[in-house]
Amino acid sequence: MIARAAFALLVLCAAPAAAEEKPVVPGIWLIEGGFEPGRQPDGNSVLIEGPDGLLLVDTGRHASHTAKIEAAIAARGKPLVRIVNTHWHLDHVSGNLTLKAKHPNVRVSASDAIDGALTGFLKRSADSARPALEAGKIPEPMASEVRGDLATFARGNELRPDNVVRGNATIDAGGRKVELHLTRNAATAGDVWLYDPQSRVLVAGDLVTDPVPFLDTACPDGWLKALDAIAATPFATLVPGHGGLMSQASFIEWKQAFAAFLDCARGTQKPSYCTAAWYDSQTAHSTPPADKLRILTMADYYVGRIRSGELDKNCAA
Repeated sequence: MIARAAFALLVLCAAPAAAEEKPVVPGIWLIEGGFEPGRQPDGNSVLIEGPDGLLLVDTGRHASHTAKIEAAIAARGKPLVRIVNTHWHLDHVSGNLTLKAKHPNVRVSASDAIDGALTGFLKRSADSARPALEAGKIPEPMASEVRGDLATFARGNELRPDNVVRGNATIDAGGRKVELHLTRNAATAGDVWLYDPQSRVLVAGDLVTDPVPFLDTACPDGWLKALDAIAATPFATLVPGHGGLMSQASFIEWKQAFAAFLDCARGTQKPSYCTAAWYDSQTAHSTPPADKLRILTMADYYVGRIRSGELDKNCAA
């Protein structure tokens, strides 16, 4: 997104640079996203190899992330035949512009939720970012990041999918059958997650994220329903939208912590109690202690969004 919130422009900047591609299972690779100092995030990307071609899930935001994707594609020696965007956040779709130019035959599949985002959330973000830039209220290097997102937003029509995902379906990924699942009103108005029965790998997009759930555009109750559907799927490995790989057991822990966080945020406990509980649940298995301030700051912001009732408005979108 152009800007998650004013606080996010400053706190999403504390993790080290992402590594190169990593094998998930034979035939599936993870190109890790990351939160690099002074930059907006890149989401995780996943490359799935079929007998005759490649399917890419999400394309990140920055040129450096796209270059890693291109290197992974080149190493396979097969054409990129399809891109699937799990959702419309700019840290998952911005790379579409470069990759479609380099691979003109590729087709993009995604929900139609970006239509509402281009006239709603993204437009409002762009409208607020421009005067802040002009007034010098956003310091470098974050100002350059915001200018990059504004340039992407200006080409928003090119981010619309070639094939709209309107429900659950099985698609061809270069001769490999992969399941697409559509969830309405969860992390966004339309989230797509993928399941590869051959490898039992599930790609969740931002329905699962570390270090915190990114609730900016979310319907909390719809998100919980989506997690129930994921839990009912017999996956062995889950690739989140941000963060490291999860087993079925670690996903269930994350799901339970997410539900507890929502319950706490909707209750009467002090926000600091809710954020501390979330932090404690996450550091038990995946989150470096050095990230404590960032996690607590983000979680506290989301407690406020939940408690205000703002996010519930997204459930009727």
